[in-house]
Amino acid sequence: MPQYTRPGQVAPFNLAHWIGWWIGAGAAKVGQEVEHLAQRARHSSGSERADWVRRCIIASGVVLSEFALIRLFEPQPDSIPTLIGTWVVIFFLPRPTPRIPLWFARVAAFVATLGALNAYWKIASSSWPALREWDGAFTISWGLLSFGMIVWVFLSFRRKGTSAAVAQVGVADAERQTVARWSNIPSTKFRDVGGCELAKKEIGSIADNRLRVKRNGRVSNGILLYGPQGTGKSLIAEATAGEFQVNFLHVRCPDLVGQVVGATGAEIRAAFESAAANRPVVLFLDEIDSIGSRRQAQGQGTDAGGAGREYNTVTTQLMSAIDKYRSLDGLLIMAATNQLDGLEPTLIREGRFDVKLRLDLPDEAGRKEILGTLLNQFRVRPFDLTDVAKRTPGWSPAKLKALVDRAAEIAGRSPVEGRHLVEALERAGGRDRPQFERVEWDDVVLPEAVVHDLKALIDLMRPGRAQKLSLPAPTGLILTGAPGTGKTLTVRLIATQADRSFYSLSPSDVLSGDVGGSTKKLREAFARAKEHAPSILFFDEMDGLFPNVHGPVSQHDVQLVEQALIEISALKPEHNVFLIGTTNYLDRVDLRILRGGRFSEKIEIGVPNGDGYRKLLSRYLGTARLAESLRVEDLVSRLQGMSPADFEATVTAAKRAAMRRMRSNADVLPPLELADFELALSRVQAHF
Repeated sequence: MPQYTRPGQVAPFNLAHWIGWWIGAGAAKVGQEVEHLAQRARHSSGSERADWVRRCIIASGVVLSEFALIRLFEPQPDSIPTLIGTWVVIFFLPRPTPRIPLWFARVAAFVATLGALNAYWKIASSSWPALREWDGAFTISWGLLSFGMIVWVFLSFRRKGTSAAVAQVGVADAERQTVARWSNIPSTKFRDVGGCELAKKEIGSIADNRLRVKRNGRVSNGILLYGPQGTGKSLIAEATAGEFQVNFLHVRCPDLVGQVVGATGAEIRAAFESAAANRPVVLFLDEIDSIGSRRQAQGQGTDAGGAGREYNTVTTQLMSAIDKYRSLDGLLIMAATNQLDGLEPTLIREGRFDVKLRLDLPDEAGRKEILGTLLNQFRVRPFDLTDVAKRTPGWSPAKLKALVDRAAEIAGRSPVEGRHLVEALERAGGRDRPQFERVEWDDVVLPEAVVHDLKALIDLMRPGRAQKLSLPAPTGLILTGAPGTGKTLTVRLIATQADRSFYSLSPSDVLSGDVGGSTKKLREAFARAKEHAPSILFFDEMDGLFPNVHGPVSQHDVQLVEQALIEISALKPEHNVFLIGTTNYLDRVDLRILRGGRFSEKIEIGVPNGDGYRKLLSRYLGTARLAESLRVEDLVSRLQGMSPADFEATVTAAKRAAMRRMRSNADVLPPLELADFELALSRVQAHF
């Protein structure tokens, strides 16, 4: 009996095995076809399935109507009207035609064609007897035509190719191709991207080469966008697809990384196959550094396999996919990264990425253009954007978009005006306050002259106030004075009343044992203050951070002071960063730090006056009482001249001294006597 052998094996030379092999191969082919249809059903979208049902209903209705009309009006299947009708139906079926209705339509055309040929040959040979000599030739021709039309009929069930793109990448890939067709043409165009004129011009040149037909055979592909985050790399890639009215495939490369060995490479191949099957298309590889970082060294003493080998394989697979698909017409490859130095050099060489464009943070003119472009999306009452553009240095397009969106929310249903944008700008910063405690005016006791100076300074920090008065606020302020006079508390008071972001740096926060670590921390502090402006950058104990470099000092101190000078000099009024420092020894601070334009203002925080001490005494006594023999004036006169910190310590020590006279389980301190304060002074050893 027939025996089945697998399709990949060679069948033995006997009839039973030969027949069995073909039966088994046929069954396997049917199974493959079923699996193919199941794959298409799983990967097709809802709209694609609905379109297939529509075409199936239309095609089936047309074929059934054909059979009904032939049965009703032409009982003879070999008539000329039947022949014409069956062929007309085939050409008018919807494309692509579902297989079953197409098979029935071809069967009808097959029967009508062969029947008509046979019938009219008989009529012709009866009318012209000389034609009977050609009966043999007609029979052979009729048989060959019958065989050819039978093959044609059953070709209705052949698997259709996915696209011309698959044919270009190989027959083997075409057999595996199950990628669903989709359409994603963005509405964003180059005019919706503010600034970046040079970048848009160069991208347009490369896109024109790949997305439009060229006859010179030149292949220029691969655009790598790099630069700080939020500069619009993804937006300009999407706008490229919208500008040329092609599909946009946004691939987030971190999502391609799999947990199983080989899974990442398969995901990379699938992404490129999907792009090739849906041309014309812009394939955008976002965060490409996650799959294209520098390859690890392999060899003795290194990770010769395992994770290191898979890591390198992923990068190699990405390069292979780019080489394979970059020459396809209608496919433009774009990628983006924030870390250009971390990419594998062979990945970004010419021939893979022919153009590398850096997108920097926009300048004032660029910010003005970006703001105008973003505002075009809303109803706007025209106003000048120059002031807002000046007040947003270092802002990325993404941050500017958030600003415009916030202004639109403030405007509500009204047209967006300049005041809405300014209000949104004032709300945008000043909220980054790590480990910040609010301090109110009642919490500090300062000399009256100092209070007036601080209130004037805080008034100048209000948005727009300095411009109105033509009196710019100083760039930096140093609070000096004896230890314990409340300099740090005064700084927190300024930060609270000015409603700004606040960053406090002490020597222990900045100084690092690593080479270059201290300067790096200083750069990061200035960068964060500018990013979250308006802000206050507070340097506590400045003499420890920026010592006078004259004399025998370490190279580390020199580098730290030089870096501070660079960062302070780079600050501009529009950065809206106010510097405050405190020191007990002003003469120990580098003189270059203290010059005008840096820390130009110096305010000495002295000890309080008599009213100030009375206020401090009332605060620190709390529920405790003074003895009748001890007057407040006498006590203030005795303690006047010490710092507020020493004053608090003295009152606290006096209260503890009074506890020696308390009765057991008493809940109230006995009245404080002068002896208690004398004992406290001997313990605290306050300086007057």
